[in-house]
Amino acid sequence: MAVCISIVVGKGGAGKTTTCTNLATVMAQDGCRVLVVDTDTQANTTMFMTGYKLNEKAFGGKGLFDMIRAYGLIDVKNYIHPTQVEGADIIVSNDATPLIPQQLETLEKVSGIKAAEFLLNALAQVAEDYDYILIDTPPAQNDILVQNAMLASDHIIIPLKLDEQCVDALKLSDGLRIQLEKEYDTEINLLGVLPTMVEKTALTSYYLDLAFANTDSEENPAAEDLAVPYGEKLFKNYIHKGNVINESSLYKKPAVLLNRRAKPCADYIALWNEIKERMAENE
Repeated sequence: MAVCISIVVGKGGAGKTTTCTNLATVMAQDGCRVLVVDTDTQANTTMFMTGYKLNEKAFGGKGLFDMIRAYGLIDVKNYIHPTQVEGADIIVSNDATPLIPQQLETLEKVSGIKAAEFLLNALAQVAEDYDYILIDTPPAQNDILVQNAMLASDHIIIPLKLDEQCVDALKLSDGLRIQLEKEYDTEINLLGVLPTMVEKTALTSYYLDLAFANTDSEENPAAEDLAVPYGEKLFKNYIHKGNVINESSLYKKPAVLLNRRAKPCADYIALWNEIKERMAENE
């Protein structure tokens, strides 16, 4: 059965899509069978993985919304598409994705399945076909799609741009994870917090030193909030800022496909090795 991992944080610009697409690519290049699920209305993960932008409407009526609308009638496999990455497939986001919350509400009334559990049930149909399922999520704190992603997941990864706003978003997203665990009597492991877009600056070093050392700081409350609850959850391999990330947008491909030796790409390769170690420890 596939291990499902969601990339979640309730703030835009933190590196969710970059992490999802490059991690999926590294996994596939390592010989894993990977399914990517794009739940974000912006469909940037769909673009990076397939090369098609949202306005190109390349997938017709076979996106995430269409899969949910046809739940119980048509096999989920009919909504899975190939990607530019050998070994990786995708359930795309299209222009109907914004209609999903309303559709879930309707289906809940008809089927009796809770609105937040539809993705869990749908992905269970194809879980044996993959080693890993990666879900990219919208930048929302308590969106029904974020809830669906979390409840479908064995683990979540929270990308963290090192600033006070992202630290607040980290705490809120992890709070939702804990809330869902209690409400649905399930276990959703916080696999790790991933610093992204890291630059060699004094402020960044200050944040990282506090976080990794798990040290309190009266001078910087935001850094203290990061360090005390989450220091042990921080990945050792964080993602540096680099031009290859911007170039990947231009070429509509994951950065790892452009230059594996570029620093951010090497970071994602190292991250994948660390993820494997963490998952082994959790077993």
